[in-house]
Amino acid sequence: MPKSFIDDYNDLVRPLDLNIPEEKKNNMKYMIIDGQQRLTSLLLIKKGSIRIASGTGQRDRKVELFFNPIDGTFELGKKSFIKDPKWFNVTEVLNAETVNEVLENKAKLCGDDSIIRNPLLIKGLEKLRHNLSTYDVPIIKAKLDYSDDPLNLFEKISKIFVTINSKGTRIKMFDLIVALIGSRIRRRGLGSFRDMFQNIQEELEKNNFSIGEPVIMRLYLAVATNKTKFKDATKELDKKNEEELLNALNETKKALENSLEFLRKEMWILSSDYLQSHYLLVPLGYFLHKEILSQGKHISENVKRDLIKWFIFASINKRYTGRLETDLYEDVFAIANGKGIRGLLDNLRLKSISLDILEGNYDEYHLTLLMALYHELQTKDWNLEGGARIPLIGEIDPEHLEIHHIFPKNTLESVGKGDLVDDVANITIISREANRKIGNELPSKYLKELYETDPELLKRHFIPIDVKLWEVNNYEEFLIERKKLILKGAQQILI
Repeated sequence: MPKSFIDDYNDLVRPLDLNIPEEKKNNMKYMIIDGQQRLTSLLLIKKGSIRIASGTGQRDRKVELFFNPIDGTFELGKKSFIKDPKWFNVTEVLNAETVNEVLENKAKLCGDDSIIRNPLLIKGLEKLRHNLSTYDVPIIKAKLDYSDDPLNLFEKISKIFVTINSKGTRIKMFDLIVALIGSRIRRRGLGSFRDMFQNIQEELEKNNFSIGEPVIMRLYLAVATNKTKFKDATKELDKKNEEELLNALNETKKALENSLEFLRKEMWILSSDYLQSHYLLVPLGYFLHKEILSQGKHISENVKRDLIKWFIFASINKRYTGRLETDLYEDVFAIANGKGIRGLLDNLRLKSISLDILEGNYDEYHLTLLMALYHELQTKDWNLEGGARIPLIGEIDPEHLEIHHIFPKNTLESVGKGDLVDDVANITIISREANRKIGNELPSKYLKELYETDPELLKRHFIPIDVKLWEVNNYEEFLIERKKLILKGAQQILI
């Protein structure tokens, strides 16, 4: 774990041993076995943003979570909440000196001094501050020898978790399952399950999909038992012999290979950098295994369209990022019981698209949407020096694709709009060569050159064809118009 991230976590937790010298702390290495998502979410809420690394580069992950003290509900930020006297930014509530300071600031924004004395608002905000500032993060310190045999190491961790579970703490540790199943097979002389599992992971990485063991394990359980929870799948796994366990792993490999082929060919999702959640591969792979591969069928055009629609909406819904267990159970259950792609679509909470999803800073699901739209439109790159033929975005090596800010950061900062640089409507995806050639050029210059070469170079990236909107002083109008164009394109493939 990077030191900068450890330093951030000091906002949430205290060192286990206060007597450890500072120079030694800086050299210590930690492995968070369980709880990364919870800790990251708490940190993000408290700080408002954290710097994260992704395959598309370093960027700030921001969140604007709002709280309604009257009814105790939370909502992700909308611009209308800023001046709404019922909604309060959770980050501001936590970082203010007092609740009174929070209410005074809100009163200035909404022009209503009466909220400062509202007893329901005061009580609700004080309760929120108390609950989050005193939230217990249980830490169990385990000293392990990482030079040990990996299987022995996992078995030791397994024993720790068995002890924890016996005391009522619920732990999910799918990394252990690989070692435990692999140990049983290896001892019986039928090859190493773990080695085969690792080969699958390595093949995925070669294809630019860095997918963790837990995701592959979930798909394996679905293929082998029609379930995704290890506890539920145990009885079914115990009934299977070694050959069946290994055959299920081979089927899992085929399902993943076909999933990647589908994403690359039908949506231009060329790497895991464009996935909102890696767990999207579990229902996709299981569906292809159950409905297509195991029956020797070819995927029809209608099913392809529905799968694309489901994948985009599941990404927008941020499915498998909050209710992982429940979402996976619902979707695998639907497929296992013959409901197919219609069952997956029916399980979605959001089934329509509006401008709301294009508000604020870009997220991975915006990248998923853009790539699918670019595939639909056969969008080209912006590198004009690559020869007579300009390549399509989907033809470029994924390692050479980058996020491009249409209005560069320094230009926006010069007019006091630097906080809007990562807005959804200010990014597109082009080659590294094109991105570096454009550099910090003004949009009014390089967009004009692209338009004169071929207007479609801009239109298929949803750039408004109005030169006045390419001026930095009209930046916010540019954002509004580009969002309308993206929405119109999305509606055409999501109907």
